[in-house]
Order: sequence, then structure tokens, then C-alpha cells
Amino acid sequence: MPASVDALTAKGLRTRTRIVDTATRLILANGAHGTTMEAIQHESEVSASQLYHYFDNKRDLLAAVIQASTETVLANTRLLEMRSLRDLRAWRDAVVDAARATGCRVGCPLASFAEDIPDSDPELLELVAAGLRRLTAAVAAGLTAMRDAGELLSDTDIDRLALVVVTAYEGGMLVSRAQRAPEPLEAALDAAVACVEARAAG
Repeated sequence: MPASVDALTAKGLRTRTRIVDTATRLILANGAHGTTMEAIQHESEVSASQLYHYFDNKRDLLAAVIQASTETVLANTRLLEMRSLRDLRAWRDAVVDAARATGCRVGCPLASFAEDIPDSDPELLELVAAGLRRLTAAVAAGLTAMRDAGELLSDTDIDRLALVVVTAYEGGMLVSRAQRAPEPLEAALDAAVACVEARAAG
């Protein structure tokens, strides 16, 4: 059984985080099936005993990767501070610029994991689904702030609009990554922003 996170020393936490960060990078680049524990061990510069001290197996590590990636996605400052239509447009621009800077080689990890995990593993799929629900809730919080500030009509269906934005973001990321071009992401986000703007008050 792997060591409990709560029981780890500061050094142990740093080592575990390095393993998770390395696994995340390799899995996003090569897919879960194309990433071996040996590769993660080598890139993390840890011994096999260290790796299995923190994680029972590859699936256990993948669960940690999904959870850590969810926190990274939700820590986006522009997302957390989205309170106006102007903020929404700025977030859209930042997302597209970041995709273009990487040559569209890296998408949102949540969508990437959803593609990579088989239906035969519902627990891991639920971790991804939970992350996407949290992302949608964060967008909904921003849209609610816009409505409360009078920028959106009072009868705006916030939950549905948040789903539109998140689906455009995740879907646009996937298509842009496949085509190695930012245009699909731009088009998807522009359509989502237009849906929000259509609910603008005044």
C-alpha cells in the first residue's frame, strides 16, 4: 500500500509531486498507454522502490495525475477572477494565445484524459467527470457575477451557458490539438463568447 499523502514529510511530498508532474507531462505527450512506469521513473530520477512507495501501480498514479491536473486547471487566475464580459474575452484570448505558443500540442488535460481512459474503468472516468463539473461550476460562478452586476439578463440560464463555454473550450482544444492549428479553438470559443454576449443586458 502506498504511503498516505498526509503522512509524508516535506521531502516526501516534493518527491511525490515531482513524480506526478513528470507523469502528467509524459501522459499528455504520449498517452496513458504509451507511457510506462519505467519511463516515469527514469524521467523523475527516482528509484523503482521510491516510485512504488508512493503509488501501487500505474492506475494509482494516473488517478493522482487526474486529480493534480484538475487543481491546475482550476487554479487559472483568469478563470477564478472572471467577473465581466471583458474578463471572459480576455480569458478567451489567453487560452488561444497559450495554445498557439505550444503549437497546439498540449490541450486541456481533462479532455485528453477523457479520451484516453477506457469505459472499463468507470472510477477513473468519474475523476475526469468530476473535474469537468468543477470547471463548469467555476465558469458558472463568473457568469453569475456578470448577471448579478447587471451585465447579463436576469433570466439567463447560467448553468446551460456555462456548459456551452466549457464544451467549446474542451472540444476546441481537442480539435486544435489534432490539427495542430489554433483556428478550431478560436472558432469554438468565439461562438461560446457570442452566446454569452447574446444574453447581455441593455
